[in-house]
Amino acid sequence: MKQSSGSLEQRASRVLSPVLGHYTWLEVDRGEGSWLITRDGRRVLDLTCGIAVTPVGHAHPRVVAAIQTQAAKLAHICAGVAAYEPNVALAEALTAITPRGLDMVFFGNSGAEAVEASIKIARQTTGRESLIVFRGGFHGRTVGAASLTTSKSLYRKGYGALLPEVHVAPYPYPLDCPITPAHDAETCGQHSLAVIEQMLEHDVPAEQVAAILIEPVLGEGGYVAAPTSFLQGLRDLATRIGALLVFDEVQTGFGRTGAWFAAQRFGVTPDVMTLAKALGGGMPLGAVVAPRAIHERWKTSTHGSTFGGNPVSCASGLATLNVLKDEGLVERANLVGKIIVEELAPLRHDPRVREIRTTGAMAAIEFADKTASKAAIHGALERDVLLITCGSHDQVVRFIPALNISEDDLRGGVRGFVQAAQTDAVGAPA
Repeated sequence: MKQSSGSLEQRASRVLSPVLGHYTWLEVDRGEGSWLITRDGRRVLDLTCGIAVTPVGHAHPRVVAAIQTQAAKLAHICAGVAAYEPNVALAEALTAITPRGLDMVFFGNSGAEAVEASIKIARQTTGRESLIVFRGGFHGRTVGAASLTTSKSLYRKGYGALLPEVHVAPYPYPLDCPITPAHDAETCGQHSLAVIEQMLEHDVPAEQVAAILIEPVLGEGGYVAAPTSFLQGLRDLATRIGALLVFDEVQTGFGRTGAWFAAQRFGVTPDVMTLAKALGGGMPLGAVVAPRAIHERWKTSTHGSTFGGNPVSCASGLATLNVLKDEGLVERANLVGKIIVEELAPLRHDPRVREIRTTGAMAAIEFADKTASKAAIHGALERDVLLITCGSHDQVVRFIPALNISEDDLRGGVRGFVQAAQTDAVGAPA
């Protein structure tokens, strides 16, 4: 078949839906470690990891070998049709690193699917319907997941009525809190818990709440960590009212916060965790992890997936998990975050900067508005550094490097961003 002429962007405009937003139109040919190589040979440092998907970088030899070996043996059969080694082996490996008691896994294909499954398991096993979520959270774009997503109203635009019985509480995000005077995260957390108590008094009876679902560190909502005391308060509240506490660890999982999971970093064990992104090491894979006692109340055949737990995806995920273990990358995440914050120091007193923060390797710099953040990432890309934004107004730049990125590459990449931000600040062309 004759290949169409024109750039990839031009060809895409003719055949791919414009509903998908694009940060860039880089024409990437391949990835090597922390670098992307375009079709014309340009090398761009990837500080996005495909939005937290490739924690050991692109084309890690052990991950590539696992994918190739499995693809040559069995690419697909469906876990509901036959049993196969990678599916079971990855589940075994997962339950060895998840918080104590979370010992059974259901595999899907993505984070949104994992969230959908968590809604189902919560509602069916509790016999309740209502869900409490938090403003600024991102949980996916399917109808159920979008019903829980409040990081941007854009994600609900034009879709009409979504899932009922979803109640939104404030996330403890001091820079986005209407309470005055200024206060710290602990105070913000206490306020949020008080609001939830008010919700139970006035909006939704406690005995109707199936689950309280939260990102322990906001991802798309701004890379903001919830205070430990707040998460402990949610744990106590969920236990008291008989609801499940669900941690959406799609973006925080697999070492990104300096622990295998944010739940372990904060010392708070949820009833259910949703996983994806880094779980597949670059291949599509999602999961719901919960105690056996909960899974056994989830009625057989009321949920399923044709591709969930695909052999190649599971082989890739298992290899990625082993690289994270063998190379000590979970522990290294704290060093990665420390280096990013060190290199961002020249911007700390920039009047446009509201805050620099990090939880492990989840590092971010928040600007007063998206004009500054967008200009900074545009200038960084001109310096061959790829970054993306987050936050309700795209006012936050998030750093998501591979956990095995070299220190020289990391420092050089962040310095390139700082130079771009400083150049924009003095009005010169970025």
